[in-house]
Amino acid sequence: MDRNTVIGFVLIFGLMLAWMYTTMPDQEELERQRRERMARDTVPELEDRADPRWVEERDPADVEPVPPEDRPALGVFGYQAVTDTVYTWVETPQYRARFTNLGGGPASFHLKQHERWDGGFVQLMSDTTRSAYSVEFLSTENYNIETDQLLFRPLAADPVISLDRGEQTNLQYEFVLGDGSRMLYTYTIDADTYQILLSITFDGMGQHISGRSFELMWKPAIPPTERDVASEKQYTAAYSYAGGVLEQFQPSSMGFTESIITGNVTWVASKSKFFTQIMMAQEPTDGAILTADLAPDPDNGETIHDFNTALRTRIAASDTYSYQLYLGPLDYRHLRNFHAKTYDMVDTGFRFIRWFSDPFVKYIILPFFWFVGGFTGNMGVTIILFALLVKIVLYPLTKKSFESMAAMRELQPEMEAIKEKYKDEPQKQQQATMKLFKTAKVNPLGSCLPNLLQIPVLITFWRFFQNSIEVRQERFLWAEDLSAPDILLNLPFSIPLMGDHIAGFVLLMTASMVIQMRVSGQGATAPNPTLKMMQYVLPVMLLFIFNRLSSGLSLYYLIYNALSIVQQMMINKKIDHVKMMETVDKKKAKEMRKEKMLEEKKARKEKNSKK
Repeated sequence: MDRNTVIGFVLIFGLMLAWMYTTMPDQEELERQRRERMARDTVPELEDRADPRWVEERDPADVEPVPPEDRPALGVFGYQAVTDTVYTWVETPQYRARFTNLGGGPASFHLKQHERWDGGFVQLMSDTTRSAYSVEFLSTENYNIETDQLLFRPLAADPVISLDRGEQTNLQYEFVLGDGSRMLYTYTIDADTYQILLSITFDGMGQHISGRSFELMWKPAIPPTERDVASEKQYTAAYSYAGGVLEQFQPSSMGFTESIITGNVTWVASKSKFFTQIMMAQEPTDGAILTADLAPDPDNGETIHDFNTALRTRIAASDTYSYQLYLGPLDYRHLRNFHAKTYDMVDTGFRFIRWFSDPFVKYIILPFFWFVGGFTGNMGVTIILFALLVKIVLYPLTKKSFESMAAMRELQPEMEAIKEKYKDEPQKQQQATMKLFKTAKVNPLGSCLPNLLQIPVLITFWRFFQNSIEVRQERFLWAEDLSAPDILLNLPFSIPLMGDHIAGFVLLMTASMVIQMRVSGQGATAPNPTLKMMQYVLPVMLLFIFNRLSSGLSLYYLIYNALSIVQQMMINKKIDHVKMMETVDKKKAKEMRKEKMLEEKKARKEKNSKK
């Protein structure tokens, strides 16, 4: 890359940054908007111990009793030493959770660092009346026991547990039968992570459990968190990881579907677009069960996706079984510390290029966003810098492509002359055109091959900006969420593919594509009118497609196209039209002399033969 090119890139980039910073909302405005969103949050502020909602949790008069008629007939497990529902609130820097003794586990789980699109913290559990985790087994009395139907005794002295960074605590629940045998749940909570260690102890329970295994189940669905529910459901699924292979379970048919996996399963998970719940056994398992229940939602016409997962564990000589739980975002920084393959649930590219896209995202894109984002403090600016970096890295490839397009543009008059000369002879027209390219030392495929090599990179970016939590709810200029469309105008009707809105960055991206095609002369050098129209048809098609996609994706392509326009204009100026035409004219003159000599030689032969 020469000095002038570098200066051009720096100047255009500086102008973009200056414009964007002058139009960006100031910090006071951003903070005011954040306070308005947080004011709509209905989750109690645990830091404020004087909040009336805390008093309600502590007041015995407000404890919810379980009516005797509602208690299931479960044989010896129907014995209830505890008859009241008791809650324990747990807060860490990462989340706020409400544990219940009905099932002995978390009944609500709010992520403090992540909000729903309409305000309020992200909630990972749709059913907040009982524990999300339940142990299921067959009793010796032939009852199907699900522990989320049982009232445990909480062993925590304080109904409110608040942890600071670096702190850890245990939360325990026990269920005691009439003969003194018991189940003990121990949750080890680390304030610095989204991971929770669950230990299940069966103390003297062997005489009451039939069969050779039990199941730890995750029952509730993960509620929607995004504005575009239909798009979010496309990424909602269950997963299992066994034998080094990750399998996705995402049936499309309505109703109930079940997948039973045999053998040792390392972990199972259910996920939405940006969040997940994972269960991983510390001991070998005896299989897993994944279920899906798809039903129409009468409220909005969408489909309700309810995915449940379960790990089946063989009952062994040991009475204690441990599970590592993860409830949090699909963030590589957290998931890589849980299990190396959990981030593979994030769609980084089509299956045939995952060999490229996965390491490219994990080891290049994400580290760049983390490092540079720490300095810029704004993900939009980080995307702009990333587009500049990609343009510089790909410069050797794009340079040859742009030079080829510029040369083709210069040869356009000669190509038109050949087309006119041999308009009724397609074969001669093609031969003459190829001879022209050879004479001018222009490769007609020179603009295609470099672009083909960039396809894996472009596909990876397409998926990354759609599915990466790094850009979720990051603001830039008028865009409130770079993982969603930056809606400028809501339409009273829906357009196929395009949706019921008009996005901003995609309009600018479309305009930049049209300008780039005109500057590069792609339409002008097309051999027929249909291909010439593609310089307008293709951008319009992408407008329809990109309008519902991530605004961060449109912003990236907008900046990349703008830099490409500058690069193409600089290359166009460097093409020596006079020298190229002189070369072509010299070749033409040489060929004409050669043709004349051949004609004269032929004429002499004919003259001699007549003699």
